[in-house]
Amino acid sequence: MRNQEKKQKQFKLFSNTGKFGIFYVFGYGAMGVMNPLISQYLSSIGFSGTQIGTVTSAATAIAVLASAFWGERYSNSRDGRKVIALICIAAAAMGLVNSLITLFLLFIVTYGIQYFFQGPVMGVADALVLEKDNENFSRIRLCGAAGYAAAVFAGGKIGEQAGLTSIFYLYAAAFALAAFAVLSTENKEVSVKQFSEKGQDKVRYSELFSNKKAIQLIICGIFVMGTNVANNTYFGFLFRDGGGTVAGVGTAFLLMVGSEAPCMALAPLVCRRFSREKTIVAAMLLSTLRFGIYALGPSDEFLLAIFFLQGMVNGVLLTEYVKYLSAVVEPRIIGIAIAAFYAVSSNGGTIVCNFFGGVVMDRLGSVGVYGFFSLLNLIGTVLYVCFRLHHQRTIKN
Repeated sequence: MRNQEKKQKQFKLFSNTGKFGIFYVFGYGAMGVMNPLISQYLSSIGFSGTQIGTVTSAATAIAVLASAFWGERYSNSRDGRKVIALICIAAAAMGLVNSLITLFLLFIVTYGIQYFFQGPVMGVADALVLEKDNENFSRIRLCGAAGYAAAVFAGGKIGEQAGLTSIFYLYAAAFALAAFAVLSTENKEVSVKQFSEKGQDKVRYSELFSNKKAIQLIICGIFVMGTNVANNTYFGFLFRDGGGTVAGVGTAFLLMVGSEAPCMALAPLVCRRFSREKTIVAAMLLSTLRFGIYALGPSDEFLLAIFFLQGMVNGVLLTEYVKYLSAVVEPRIIGIAIAAFYAVSSNGGTIVCNFFGGVVMDRLGSVGVYGFFSLLNLIGTVLYVCFRLHHQRTIKN
């Protein structure tokens, strides 16, 4: 009888894990058709490099505030799934609106609204999975990498054939499906009422500020995570400068992002062998080297040949970094910790990289952008070591 109950529990857990995986496929798929190709779309309607950098950095600035706003609402919600579904649907609707707008100043506003909903999606989703299914986080997250890779490839092909405006329709459809997938998962409430029954107030960001290690991880992330996100904006220019085509950009991203999935699966094994802390610093050093190679202006063929470097970097950083962060904070503030990480490290870092990357590209070209990215990665790595974050410690998960 106990064995039967155990099997039923395992099946039930697997089913919920699978639904989370489907959500990540479509959630990251939505961003896969938008993020790498939005710069190409804006260029096609006449925006300059500085204008493109301004649009993307302004939108990401909105995402900083949005991540903090939605992260707090998620943390104090009785059903975090509904918060995630709401922002997915709202982002989808704004994607359709933006397909109709070509004026620079108006597009800044409407794309910023789109990012107010898009920006926090995966941060609160990571928090939900880390709270409910931490053991399977790497496997669930690799579904996102697979979805992103497939979407970039499909977006490039469809965009070349049907026009780049089509990326907005694909984006909206994918986020709508993501909303449906997350609502189909089981709800295990962590409610405001439960907090009050324990004599605790609502979750506040002030609780996070007193955690030195968490703050240090967030600071280091600014110099590393932003460059990996901004790479989605500027890689297309580097690839085309090296002789590639728009469709080739899709192929390159398919290979690069596709390589993340197996590396995400291997990351927990490597961390158990060498420690999570040392594996992360190795990935940061590799990211510095990777962008340094890009700054040399390689051909499109060479860029395709070293596609696996992205998998080796992001396969670790996109899974183990947030797990490291969640391990050094109290369970009740995981939601706001992850939201703060995405707001400051990912979105804040991306603002710097997108805006100054656009300025650098206008003056030094795409190779200058990647020299700038490599320098930022180096600073982040040095800070990580100076903070002694690479020293092995007891990890809770």
